Amino acid sequence: MASRKRSRSMICRPKVGEVVKDPARQDIKGFQVVIYLAKAGPAFPELEMRTCEAYALTFGWEVALTVVDDEMEKPPQERSRLVAVLRTIKGGGAGAMLIPSRATLSPIDGEFDEFARQIEKAGGFVQVTRR
Repeated sequence: MASRKRSRSMICRPKVGEVVKDPARQDIKGFQVVIYLAKAGPAFPELEMRTCEAYALTFGWEVALTVVDDEMEKPPQERSRLVAVLRTIKGGGAGAMLIPSRATLSPIDGEFDEFARQIEKAGGFVQVTRR
């Protein structure tokens, strides 16, 4: 039986100034997301926006659009800005919607689940950035 030589794994160190691409992130590079925020009062939801931006950055996702909605008293399907996010995903402008909490879409589980299903049917997903 002939002997086989095994190749050894080598740790390669980049040279100074060399750009090294992370192969684990190559498949998600350029993935577009929409950040959807609720504006319940007069203050801009800065903390929520930064949380979503940091989450996207962690995965190497690009923020295509940030939407701030002040129509929170309406159910999800009646909010024009939220419907525009759904259209963006349907049209391929983004692959996901990032929200800081489930209550951003709706505090009612059934409403949240229904809109999340619509996003999934459009080819995207809803990602909650914190619990």
